[in-house]
Amino acid sequence: MTRVPRDCLTLRAVSTCTGPAVRASVPVFSISAANLPGYHSALLLANDFPRLAVSSRSGTVSMVWNDTRLHPYGDILLQSFTLASLHPVQPTPVVLDTPHHGGLAFMPAVSAAASGLLDVSWFSRGSVSTAYTAVKAATGVSPRAITTPAANTTITNVASNWDNQTYELLPNFGDYTSSTLAVTGSKPYAGRTLYVAWTDGRIGVPQPFEAHLPAAGG
Repeated sequence: MTRVPRDCLTLRAVSTCTGPAVRASVPVFSISAANLPGYHSALLLANDFPRLAVSSRSGTVSMVWNDTRLHPYGDILLQSFTLASLHPVQPTPVVLDTPHHGGLAFMPAVSAAASGLLDVSWFSRGSVSTAYTAVKAATGVSPRAITTPAANTTITNVASNWDNQTYELLPNFGDYTSSTLAVTGSKPYAGRTLYVAWTDGRIGVPQPFEAHLPAAGG
């Protein structure tokens, strides 16, 4: 993670900036060796890019990613840093998925509500041997949290069997989930509704779907 001062983003003939103001990093324990039944991509990797969300109210920038340090098939982890210095807020990353007893959690997305809280969504499987896939979320998570949420919200109303459908494109299923916040029409333009998007095959050829719910504290 790299902090670049706003002045460095100003278009000018010669930049006065010599480099980033500060950098921070976390080790990632890769889930890339995990087999995902029904998931067909060019690289066949379960790891997605880390996702970032800035919370001005909490004074943090947060990273979420899937990681195997505590569970061989992956947890969704959160690590936050202070906005100015990128100093770690938590002593260790926080697990966001509740215990899944041999299941799989992968490909997260994150949004920050006006309240300063985070909403994180991801694909979830009850077992590593199944292709039945749901979308779950941890909503109302403080970017300064140090404990796992008591429960997760299930976003999908049915699980999709990724082995039952095929598609000519790669990946044939939703490579990642995505989330965004709809805002009010006037100041302070606060996020009121969380929209989560994903791909599943409940009606045949994989299609994009969305569901929405009140944003965390928004």
